[in-house]
Amino acid sequence: MATIKGTTLEEYLGKVPAELADRVAALHGALARALPEARVEIEWGQPAFVDTTILISYAAYTRHINLYTTLSSRAALAEAGDLAGFTTGKGSIQLPHDDPLPLELITRIAAARAAEYREHHVLWRS
Repeated sequence: MATIKGTTLEEYLGKVPAELADRVAALHGALARALPEARVEIEWGQPAFVDTTILISYAAYTRHINLYTTLSSRAALAEAGDLAGFTTGKGSIQLPHDDPLPLELITRIAAARAAEYREHHVLWRS
């Protein structure tokens, strides 16, 4: 699957393959519930939850969904052992389609990122 890009949330979600639509919708819903103060914008062609700064974003790929957060929040989660077994990048966490979607972890990631911004004013990619 080529990288999905959209200019609106509806366009992005409309391009997600049917077999992944429920999975992406579940991820999006978990993030929306965890970040009720955030609005959804499209950044780099993908959905991003924003509250003055980007809090978290995601992108669907053939084999996984990448969940993007800040380097510092991802590092804190890794140090706590929350990301054991997940492939991570600089600010990304891969959620393989072959595994159940870790909704509780996704909620904790979003809450940690929101707290990092609220309490320490950590901006996106700072």
